[in-house]
Amino acid sequence: MKLKLLIAILLFCGIKSYASGFKTFVPKEDGYFPVEIKVEKKSINNICKFLGYNPEQFYTYNDFDLKDSKVFIVIFKSFSDKIICVLTEDTVESIEQKDVSNYLVNFNLKDDFDSYDVESTLEDGVKNKSLSNDFIGEVFNNQISENDSFVAVEFGYELNFKNGVLTSYNSSDGLNKWAKSWKNEMPERYREYYNEASRHQTDETDILKELNAQADAFANTPYGVMNEYIKFHTNESGIVNYKMLLVAHYNQTIKLDEFKLINKGRYELSNEFNDQDNYKRTTYRVNKGLYSFDEKGDLINSYTSN
Repeated sequence: MKLKLLIAILLFCGIKSYASGFKTFVPKEDGYFPVEIKVEKKSINNICKFLGYNPEQFYTYNDFDLKDSKVFIVIFKSFSDKIICVLTEDTVESIEQKDVSNYLVNFNLKDDFDSYDVESTLEDGVKNKSLSNDFIGEVFNNQISENDSFVAVEFGYELNFKNGVLTSYNSSDGLNKWAKSWKNEMPERYREYYNEASRHQTDETDILKELNAQADAFANTPYGVMNEYIKFHTNESGIVNYKMLLVAHYNQTIKLDEFKLINKGRYELSNEFNDQDNYKRTTYRVNKGLYSFDEKGDLINSYTSN
């Protein structure tokens, strides 16, 4: 996602000096036309508010790597590639469709409004009661009644409305936001971990539980693929068990039933540490990690061993 920090500053801090020089163009059937934004503080938030959009209904895209472009920022409707307006420097007199198309040459909806953005927008929309059935229906080209549910297949969510406002949402494909991110943005990694789970799990629900656990753990692993402990948690196929990496080295807790679920067919009993201090415990090995649980299924300790 390009220049997220900058956009966050623009959206929520409303820096006047940055926004005051914008000229705003809105799309029409035969091109783009300038609109006078009649607000005192011309931040991006206020520009969009003047045009009828709240913060959950839009996102911004910019590509400062492009040189000599008339376009400065493009503002889209959330969840879509539908343009609300285009911002230029105030010296620009006119823009054409080719100017916008050239500026968006590197734009990709799944990359620039990714799985994290989707869920964050839905979460804020529910909290602020700011996503209406009319708006969602418009961006997904589907009529939605005031008290209805709609499955946004493109993003894998079921959206629930009451009195014309989004009130809740849930995953329609069983994937959490990080697994959705793998599926949309890193499909090869998604396939690798899905296939790994499929080799050992017999139920689709359990496959998705394992996949979700690994994707969530990956998102929380310090330094990602460069983590220093990966060597202890990689199997013969090259698949890294990020969940157990966090358990072994970053104090993440895990219950025995979850351990057995996400490591099904890949753990074995170990004789190490089981009789230490006459404490009743059971130790399991996964790759080069050892995990001891007490009789209640609580994790006592974890180790790495060759």
